[in-house]
Amino acid sequence: MTARSVVLDAIAVLAGAVIATLVAGLFAWIFAGVDLQVSLASIGPWMVALVTVAVFAVLYAYLPKTPAALASLAFGILFPGILIRFAFDGTLTWATILLVALVFALTALSVYRFIHADGRVRAAAERLSDRP
Repeated sequence: MTARSVVLDAIAVLAGAVIATLVAGLFAWIFAGVDLQVSLASIGPWMVALVTVAVFAVLYAYLPKTPAALASLAFGILFPGILIRFAFDGTLTWATILLVALVFALTALSVYRFIHADGRVRAAAERLSDRP
C-alpha cells in the first residue's frame, strides 16, 4: 500500500464513521425516541463506529469487492447491534436496534465506498493526465 492509499483509507474510515453515527443517531431520535444529545455526546457510539468502519477497510483490503461489501454490511449490522444491546445496556427492542444498525451500516458503507471510489478515480485520472 502506498502512503496515498493509507491516507485515503483513513479519510474514508473517519468520514464514514462520523456521518453514519450522526445519521443513525438522528434516525434513532426521530423513530425510536432515543435522546439525541445523550447518544451523540457519549464516546461509546463513536468508538464503535470507528472500529466498525475500520473493519470495513480491512475487509476491502483482503476480499474481492462484492464479498467485502456483503461482509461489511453484515458486520456493520451485527457488531454495533450486539454492543448496543449488551455492552451499552440498551433498552430498545431487537427489531429497533437492528433497524438503527442497518441505517448505520448502509450509511457508513456508502460513505466509505463513495470516498474510496472517488479517490481511486482521481488517482487514475491523475495517472492518465501525466502521460505524454
